[in-house]
Amino acid sequence: MKSRPLTIEQQQFAEENHDLIYTFLRSKRLNFDYYYDTVVFGYLRAITKYFNRPELQVYSFKTIAWYAMNTDLHNHYRKQSRKKRTAYVVSLDTMVYIDEPLTMSETVAAPDMNIRLALEELAELLPAEQFNIVRMKSEGYNNREIAKKYNISLNYIQEILSSVKEAVYFSLI
Repeated sequence: MKSRPLTIEQQQFAEENHDLIYTFLRSKRLNFDYYYDTVVFGYLRAITKYFNRPELQVYSFKTIAWYAMNTDLHNHYRKQSRKKRTAYVVSLDTMVYIDEPLTMSETVAAPDMNIRLALEELAELLPAEQFNIVRMKSEGYNNREIAKKYNISLNYIQEILSSVKEAVYFSLI
């Protein structure tokens, strides 16, 4: 819904009934400074609807405004309770153990470190050509790029990768 500026008549009406915002906030026991910006837009929307929709004028304006401000307040609470706003945040400088002076950042391995360690172990087990194919695969190269670099077929690359997977699987058992 696009918002349009209030007409002069609507502006006067808004000024005359402005205390309704404070009455609403007081009845909900909400902080005026914090929640005013949340409910004022519902109040202004209620004025526009009240003037543009004659069927609403059978109700008191207070009812329409109250409903609109309550809706905006509910939407505010719903937005604030979303997972992204209520996530538990931990600093990497937090001490992990009471008796050891280690921080979280000192205990979390760098993502590349795990891959490097695994590749070092594989280097000892595999022939150079196979190891280079696995290394390129871990760096994000696709099979076509690897085949072009080593001038080998895609099927041969698949066979090497399958045999390496089997070898790693059986070494873990």
